[in-house]
Order: sequence, then structure tokens, then C-alpha cells
Amino acid sequence: MNETRRKKIVIDILVRQPKGEKGEKPTFRIEEYYCYDAHRHKKRVHCDHPGWGYSDETLWDLGFRQESDIRDYIFEKFYKSEDYSNVYTLTQGKKAGVTRKTNRIWQRIAPSLRRVQREGSLPGLYRVEVKWDTQFYFYGNSVSEIETLAETMLRPIFPEESFKVTFTDRSVPGDVLDKNIRSIKKIEDEVMSCKKRAEKLLKQADESAAQVEYVKTLITQNLDVAMRAS
Repeated sequence: MNETRRKKIVIDILVRQPKGEKGEKPTFRIEEYYCYDAHRHKKRVHCDHPGWGYSDETLWDLGFRQESDIRDYIFEKFYKSEDYSNVYTLTQGKKAGVTRKTNRIWQRIAPSLRRVQREGSLPGLYRVEVKWDTQFYFYGNSVSEIETLAETMLRPIFPEESFKVTFTDRSVPGDVLDKNIRSIKKIEDEVMSCKKRAEKLLKQADESAAQVEYVKTLITQNLDVAMRAS
């Protein structure tokens, strides 16, 4: 997404009732409530469109993955100047403005970002979590596609584990290699560790077997001596 469109969408989402993207006609409902912090009645806007007039994919492509990303963007585009080099140098009023804008955008787009991660149907990288410390990345077009792929490719080596698939981000197929290096290295290290433990156990077994044979020889010799003496 180019920056011109990105900023236009951000500005639209910030207004009380966004227009949304082409083809969408969101409708709104105004709810009046009493704010105990401000000690007065306020109005809250509800939108019938889950993305406030924008598709989940469009909101994902804004590039915001967490609330701090939005805060940095709001400061950079609307508040940064020669007098204000970062958020902390702003006046209290301007800081409050950054916070209000950040909160509004995050509250409106966060559900869409979570839906893309859980139910994504975008071409890109998908993360398959096997255990808390084991995960793999596959390139595909949807969560359901990668769930099927994981069952086919990972079930034989993880027969008892459950798989959690989430969309990571748009990418190219070549990114798969780099993203999986860490997990592959972890498995290789585990294999090497198992081999070393096995070698150690085999050595211990050989030593124990030799000790048993030695003891058996001593007992046999002792028996022979005892039989001759009697």
C-alpha cells in the first residue's frame, strides 16, 4: 500500500463516522452513556461493519501490528516538528491528542488484525506452533490450507501434538527457508544430543556387561576352588 492511500485511510478511520472504502456503505448507531470519569454524558459510535468500512485485508495492509506502531505513525505524520523530536517532548495537550488518536484507530482495527491472523486468506507466511518452543513456517494462501499441510507433513513426526496456525505477514516463497532455520537447527541439536546420550548409555551398558562377565568368572573360580577343597 502506498503512503498516500495509507494516510487517507488513517484519517478516515479517525473521524467519528468513517466513509470506508469504495463499495462499502457502513451504517452507524449512536449510544449515549454517562462517563463517570468526566462526570457527564457522552456519545459512543457503533458501526455495523466489522472493519468500520474497510476489509480486514485492507486494514492489515496498513502495516500496524501493535498499538505502539500506530502511536509512532500518528506522531510522525501529525505532530513531529523542529520543536518536537519525539512523543516525550510534546506538550501535555499534544500527548493527549496522540493517545486519543492511537486508541481510536487501534480499537477499530485490532479485531480485523486478529481475524486475519486466525482466519487469514492472504498469500504469505503462516506460522505453525507445535509446542511452546517449536514452530515452523510455511508459505500458502490461507489458514485452512496450512492446517491441511501441517497435518500431512508434521503429523508423522509430532503424532501427539496439536497445531496452531496463524498468518504472519505477506511475503514471497523464498522467505520460508530463512524463517525455518532456527527450528531446523533446534531439531538437529536435539538429534545430536540424543545420539550423544545414546553413545554414553551404550558405553555404560558395555562396561556393565564386562563387569557382569568378570563377576561370573570370579564366582565360577570360587566354586571350583570350594569344590576341590571339599
